[in-house]
Amino acid sequence: MAASFGQISCKLYPSAFSGELVFQVDTTVEGSYEGVAPKHFVKTATPPTKDGVDGQVRVHVISNGGEEARVSMPDGQVLTVPADKVHEK
Repeated sequence: MAASFGQISCKLYPSAFSGELVFQVDTTVEGSYEGVAPKHFVKTATPPTKDGVDGQVRVHVISNGGEEARVSMPDGQVLTVPADKVHEK
C-alpha cells in the first residue's frame, strides 16, 4: 500500500504562537499524544479554546488496515492510532 495523506480526528488547543495549534490524539499503544501543527494543517468548525475543541489534523498515512493505522504527524512523530479515526483523501 502506498503512503497517502489524510486527516485524523483530534482535540485542538491554542498555542503560545499565533501560527500554530496544539493537537491531542488518542493512540492505540502510547495513550494520548500531544504535539503542535501549523494552522494550515488543521480543520475546526470553531476557534480552539483552553478546554479544547474537536477538529482534524493533516497526517501522512503510512499504513491503514484492520483496526490500526500508522500515521506520521505534522511534527514528525509516527503513531499507531485507531483506524476509524483516520480519513484518507
